[in-house]
Amino acid sequence: MKNLSYESVIKEIKRRVSIVSLIEAYLSLKRSGKNFVGICPFHDDKNPSLHVSEEKGLFHCFSCGAGGDIFGFMMRYNNISFPEAIAELAERADVPLERQYRSPAREKSRADALFRINSLICKFYHKALLESQEGKEALNYLSARGISLETVKEFNLGYAPSSWDTLTRILAAKNIPLSMAEEIGLVIKRQNKDGCYDRFRGRIIFPIKDVDGKVVGFGGRTVSGEEPKYMNSPESEIYHKKSILYGLDRSRDYIRREKHAVVVEGYMDFLSLFRAGIRNAVATLGTSLTREHAIILRRYTDKVIVVFDGDEAGKKAALRVLDVFLPEGLKPLMVILPEGHDPASFIFEGRQDEFQKLLHSAAPILDFMIERYMRSFEEQKTSRSAAVKEIADVLSKMKDTIERSYYIKKTGESFGVREDELLSLLKFGDKLEGRINAKKPVNNDQRLVLKTLLKFPKLVDYIREDDLIDIFPENEIKAVLEHIILNGFDDLSSLLFKFNDSSVQEAISEVVFLSDDVPDEATAWKLLKDCIRKLKLKRVEENLRVVRIKIDRAIAEKNNLLEEKLIKEYRDLIQKEKNIRGRD
Repeated sequence: MKNLSYESVIKEIKRRVSIVSLIEAYLSLKRSGKNFVGICPFHDDKNPSLHVSEEKGLFHCFSCGAGGDIFGFMMRYNNISFPEAIAELAERADVPLERQYRSPAREKSRADALFRINSLICKFYHKALLESQEGKEALNYLSARGISLETVKEFNLGYAPSSWDTLTRILAAKNIPLSMAEEIGLVIKRQNKDGCYDRFRGRIIFPIKDVDGKVVGFGGRTVSGEEPKYMNSPESEIYHKKSILYGLDRSRDYIRREKHAVVVEGYMDFLSLFRAGIRNAVATLGTSLTREHAIILRRYTDKVIVVFDGDEAGKKAALRVLDVFLPEGLKPLMVILPEGHDPASFIFEGRQDEFQKLLHSAAPILDFMIERYMRSFEEQKTSRSAAVKEIADVLSKMKDTIERSYYIKKTGESFGVREDELLSLLKFGDKLEGRINAKKPVNNDQRLVLKTLLKFPKLVDYIREDDLIDIFPENEIKAVLEHIILNGFDDLSSLLFKFNDSSVQEAISEVVFLSDDVPDEATAWKLLKDCIRKLKLKRVEENLRVVRIKIDRAIAEKNNLLEEKLIKEYRDLIQKEKNIRGRD
């Protein structure tokens, strides 16, 4: 075990520990075909709904959704952390954990080594941007976007040369193990070949730092137009995307001083605002806001202004913020930008004052939510009962009782509902807080895509070549699909190790349990193509609905130029829909 990596230790534990034997130590299981079933301990189960597969090494409850591997079961059943589950199962399996896995000092030493590698590479990328011939084009692009040389230097922006092995050769020359560089996503191991190649090539580099200013990863933006436009380092021991906010190391003191934070979507937005003097801002890293983000922000303020795009997707994103911010006691406000604009474009056009006014007039997202449901009810798109229940579900998550009382009264007055009825709904909602249908809905075709890829990993090349990540709806399955598409998929154990979050493990375990109905690769290929086709059509249909609304608005406002432009966009989408339907 001396030279095993952390992931290898986990695989060895899983090899030695039978999931059936482990779970039988806590509850009774009965054989059902080739699997086992039992009463689920994670909800009030009357009939056996917990399924356990020795072959797959997974458990899954088809009632409450709980699922995962042996580590997931231990974490959930005993309410312990992932490292604690590893330590307990290692002892059961008689797998000796080296000091580097048990000693906090040794773990810190290893993390420090990874930080040092990132710091070294950050300096290399920065020098390549400022001094190399190839970096000039990247500097010109940044300048054209309003990012000054001063900002470039202040935030250590860099450039990754387009060669496939520039970084690999530098690491080798400095005797840095490629295995460590691979672990933090600087290089990628060649499939079926020896050696590695650089992950970031021909891209502007944005160093991603933790709150203490240590480089935990990198973001890369293409200069040549290559897809994907943005690429981030993968998750690692030192980089956890859902708990990192770009720029927080520089903005935290300003957030405290201003008593609120401004959250934007990307690197360029943050840098533009910071340069314009709006320094209490942070940016997400290509992911939705998470509970971890909310917990971090709560350390500095309880007031957060989130800036959204003005399209329908931006408005829906605003509502999702409530689910993660309210339980942590945050007061989320929102700014909806005019369509076609982002914070960077406002600053670039010299409209700093206008952007500041938008921030000063930011409205509570709860008010927006109530008005949105009220409008939907008035337009007969939803019933009064359904709208009030949705609002009550959100209000039940609020920690501030005074604020909650205010919004209960406002909802009651808006919909003509008595406050005691709303309070009854809130109590009911509290009991159902962990129910399975409260999760973000997962498209069945999206679920089938994951199912086929987990069973036949080679088919991922079809999706990778067609650059289809954007067609997947935002939910826990998209995160898994994105990881598989960008990084490949070796085995289920590695995937579960990467995603030890319970909700993601539940999604993985469910689709794996249901994968037996895909008997062979040829069937999987046909299924995959059909799912992708349906998902593409759904995306086009959603876009068509949005454009139709825009056309109606342009007609009402007598904006002939915009109407003409939108009609062309609508016709292009119709043609795209015909092309997708016409494919074999």
